[in-house]
Amino acid sequence: MCLRTLGFVLVLFPGLFQAQGCDPPRLVHGNFLPRQETYSDRTTITYSCDNGYKPVVEGWWATSTCERGKWSHEPQCIDESSCLPPTIPNGKYPENSNGWYEDGSRLRITCDGGFEHQNQMNTTICGNGKWSSAPVCERSMSACSAPPKIPHAVIIHGYQEVFAAGSEVQYECEDGYTAEGAHNKKSVCTQGSWTQGPTCTSSSTSDSNNRDSRPMLMNEAFCVVDPARYAGYGLAVTQSEYMREGEQKDFPCTARDKYIYVQCTNRRIALSQCCDDHGRQYYDDCRRFREPN
Repeated sequence: MCLRTLGFVLVLFPGLFQAQGCDPPRLVHGNFLPRQETYSDRTTITYSCDNGYKPVVEGWWATSTCERGKWSHEPQCIDESSCLPPTIPNGKYPENSNGWYEDGSRLRITCDGGFEHQNQMNTTICGNGKWSSAPVCERSMSACSAPPKIPHAVIIHGYQEVFAAGSEVQYECEDGYTAEGAHNKKSVCTQGSWTQGPTCTSSSTSDSNNRDSRPMLMNEAFCVVDPARYAGYGLAVTQSEYMREGEQKDFPCTARDKYIYVQCTNRRIALSQCCDDHGRQYYDDCRRFREPN
């Protein structure tokens, strides 16, 4: 029922959602062209000001465009002794609602995070249409550049090139990865450098490592596959592997494309012969375990 009603309204009022036009601007001490009773959306006018006045934007003439019922900037002619908003790189100041400042106005400049005032000067004054020497915000020696990239991680913070001392960013690992090596996943800007962030490790690798080390940590029954002891049986491993009681694993052999099956029983290792891929399909033939001498 609601959908039908909406459709009915659209049919009766096809222009309801059309872009709204603009009325002519009320420009005092100036003139504009073209002059019309109404202006359709996206129409642009040009205006200039009388002697002793200037547009509210840079230049002796200006343009303004009708956008959804409002002019892109309200055409104004202000006294030549007034000032337009100053440009302060890496700094900010209180904005005037009318878009300009009267002669004698004083602005206090606040530097962005990671920047500080040069020569301790932080104010500027409007005089005869110009600002006095504007404060300069230079990068602080204790600020940091963008935090380092960590593989498989993103930063929960909007991008910026400079961070103030004491700033914190938080890393989050991608799906399938786990944060290790950092207590709280955060990195802090300290004296121009970032503290160490976390390491994102594949969850499957982490689980495997935890499983291998679990017998020692929990004092369970386990076996140790020592590469030095079992190298003579064709076992190709480079570091000790831990197996839980009753567990079976297959390891690569020194011979190419061959595998050896290892079993942990009563804390003793039993091995099969090295089997090829065909043997891997017939477990009964390949898994004839024997204990090493």
